Amino acid sequence: MNRLADKILGAFTVAAAFLLTGMMVWKHWTFFLDLCPMKDLLTWDENIRLSQLLDQYQDFRDGRYWRGFFPFLEASTWPPLRSILSLFLLWGPGDWPITWKDSFLGLAFYALCFPTLVFISFRITGSLLFSGIVSAFVLAMTLHTTETPAYSLSSMLETQGMFVLLWVYFSLYRLYDSVRDLPAGSELDPQNKSVRSLISVSLLALFFTKYPYGLLLFISLFAYETLSRFPELVGFLRFSIRTHYKGLRLVFLILVVGMVFSLPLLRAVTDWNLDQKNFKKILYFLTVLLFLDFNYFLFTNRKEAKALAPPSLRILYIYAILPSFIWLFANLDRVMSLVNAQMIVNKFVRSFILSLFESPSDKIPASHVFDHPWIFRAFFVVALAWILYWSYSEIRKKRQKGTSEGTESTGISERSGGILEKLERLSWPSALRDPLLAVTAVVFLQYIVIDLSTGNKQLRHVFYPLPALIWILSLWFFRTIRDAKEDRTKYVAITVSLLTFGWGISLFFRPGGLLRDSYGSAHAFCLKGFEEKAFQPARDFAAFLDPKGRYIAFNAFHEEENFQTPGRLLASEFDLLMRLKTLEQGKFRNDNKYRWRNWEEFDTLVYIGPDCELPTKNRKRTESLGYSATLISEHRHESGQYCIKEYRLIKM
Repeated sequence: MNRLADKILGAFTVAAAFLLTGMMVWKHWTFFLDLCPMKDLLTWDENIRLSQLLDQYQDFRDGRYWRGFFPFLEASTWPPLRSILSLFLLWGPGDWPITWKDSFLGLAFYALCFPTLVFISFRITGSLLFSGIVSAFVLAMTLHTTETPAYSLSSMLETQGMFVLLWVYFSLYRLYDSVRDLPAGSELDPQNKSVRSLISVSLLALFFTKYPYGLLLFISLFAYETLSRFPELVGFLRFSIRTHYKGLRLVFLILVVGMVFSLPLLRAVTDWNLDQKNFKKILYFLTVLLFLDFNYFLFTNRKEAKALAPPSLRILYIYAILPSFIWLFANLDRVMSLVNAQMIVNKFVRSFILSLFESPSDKIPASHVFDHPWIFRAFFVVALAWILYWSYSEIRKKRQKGTSEGTESTGISERSGGILEKLERLSWPSALRDPLLAVTAVVFLQYIVIDLSTGNKQLRHVFYPLPALIWILSLWFFRTIRDAKEDRTKYVAITVSLLTFGWGISLFFRPGGLLRDSYGSAHAFCLKGFEEKAFQPARDFAAFLDPKGRYIAFNAFHEEENFQTPGRLLASEFDLLMRLKTLEQGKFRNDNKYRWRNWEEFDTLVYIGPDCELPTKNRKRTESLGYSATLISEHRHESGQYCIKEYRLIKM
């Protein structure tokens, strides 16, 4: 197709993709306002994250700037990026409640995926027509899934991960395209220096969206680097063993790395309780020591290491992996939280990968991703066929030339016999460095790594890489059409592509599609559900508080002994609703002996628990700070499962 026709048709398809995106935003937000009964509450994790943010908002407002800023530095469970954005929404204009604003932010991230797809597709392919089609296709495919519509209306991190991961893979494509022909030790072309900034911003944004997202990607990237530049990494390994990792250092390296990577296996095949504070502390100090020693080795041998390391891995490490691990190891609680998450076992799906191909069923929670899986199955099979066809073409080219297109690693050190030397001298296929094959391999590895490494088989872990997966596979359709040398091959590729993309885009017009009246009834939009009555006790108790009151609280439903009580499900709801009640004129904080050394900022004690008896440990805590507590009011819920008591604090 000539450039003028591409521009004309492309402008039409891009406009259609943007129109569909705008319609999706309008419909989803309308459904949120009209259908969802619990717009003042979020899910468990979101409630906790927002509660902490409300505390920070009050601290900034009251001039306690360090106390307001410190949680961003601490950020042990959730990275600070989303909280910073939500804080700006709190400060910003508009009368919407913060729960509405934070939910709309999730919708905004999802909507931004589709202009992003147009931009990055055009930068790679140069085709406006293809860019518009892919944007509409990914919108159709992701909308007609079990959970994406609900995620788009929540303040969970999945849609933010979708958006950021698209930029991550675009930056990775640019990086691998820049270093494709560069041997170990080479520098980027000066014209490609912006790639470093793009890599740093995008990968750090993913890591600061959710720590596991970044760590899983780093593992996948290292696995791909090993596959694509194996001889060069063997050369770096030989140098490392010869100059630094000898004797005890080598034993220590093997033991610590083996311990970390054995955690998923130990969780699956043993009954050992590894979720213990002492074990996690030992693991933390061992990994920190290994990390410091490794970077000491890199610094003291920086010239030799630079000459041996693959340029792509060097850039990834310096501009993304190293700062991420510095942040990670700067707080013991961050590492302990990640180990906690690793120990969670939830068998909601058999496999993350298989869930992409599962047929719809009545199972609750759902174990399938797509409402119309045959479209994805056909799309995946055709894309895989294009990948295999391209690989066969590369092998045939190599044979026709009669010479090896492999690369040989050039070590700077003296040669010595041994298996590592032979591996370092291997001829390695340069086709493995192809940028499109690179991002395809990494996204496949991402799914494989999460499937193998986590026992928390919640379907939501599949969704954040989904737009990137569909986009990357779509690029193989374009490559096949572009590279076809025979007219017959080109026509077949165009026909198959039109049928595949057309089948996907037809979802907009089918029953339950975005352009049909049945769209609202065919999908779930309210992640919190519809059981409003179940959360009413939290609203009732919040109504008892004085908006101007200054409350320090014991929420017993956060205590381990109450994990099996009905009130445990409402623990974060009590926290959030009571903070919202006192946000502008008062103050409500949960007590913490490490955070609150005195209660000078409070005049009222609140106890929330399964019964109305204030526990002995709470009485001792009150007395240890020099206060006596005089009962003001007591309210027991009609179910008998919840009780709230207010006490006047009197300094003794």
